[in-house]
Amino acid sequence: KSLKTESMKVYERLQAEDVEGARKAVSMIAKLIWWEGRTLLSALFLGMVLALEYDCIRIFRRVIRHKNIWVMSAEDILYWIYAAVTVFCMTYEVNDGILRGFLVTGFLAGAVLYRYAFGTFFVKYTTKFINLCLKPLKKALCLIKIGVHKITGCIKAAAVRKRGQGNEV
Repeated sequence: KSLKTESMKVYERLQAEDVEGARKAVSMIAKLIWWEGRTLLSALFLGMVLALEYDCIRIFRRVIRHKNIWVMSAEDILYWIYAAVTVFCMTYEVNDGILRGFLVTGFLAGAVLYRYAFGTFFVKYTTKFINLCLKPLKKALCLIKIGVHKITGCIKAAAVRKRGQGNEV
C-alpha cells in the first residue's frame, strides 16, 4: 500500500464523518512512514557496509601490489557482482524486489557518508598497521631468498667446476 492510497482513505472517511475509520487509516500511514524510515536506515547501513568492504579490497591492493591490471579488474568485477546480489537481496526482502528511489538514495548516501567520515582514515591507517605487522615477515622472507640464491649459486658453481674437471680427464 502507498501513502497516497492511505491518505485518500483518510480523506474519504473524514468526508463520510467516519472518525474511527479515519483513525485506522492514519494509523496505517504512521506504520508506512515508520517502515520507510526503517528501510531507509537499513539502506544507509548497507551502503556503508558495501563501502567498507570495497575499502578492504583497496587495503589488500596496497599491501600486496598488483602488477597486472587484469587481476584488479577481476577483483572489481567480483565485488560488483557481490554488491549487486546483496542489494537485490535486501531490496527483495524489504520491498518484494521493487527498487525505489529512497532505497537507491540510501545506498549511495550511506557509501558517501562512510567514505568521507571514515573511509580515507580507515584505508590509510589500516594499511600502515598491516605493513608494520608484515615488515618482520618481509625481512625474514628477504633473508631466506638471499640464502636460497647463495646456495643455488654455490651448487651451480660446483656443477660447472665438476663438468670442467670431467672434460680434462
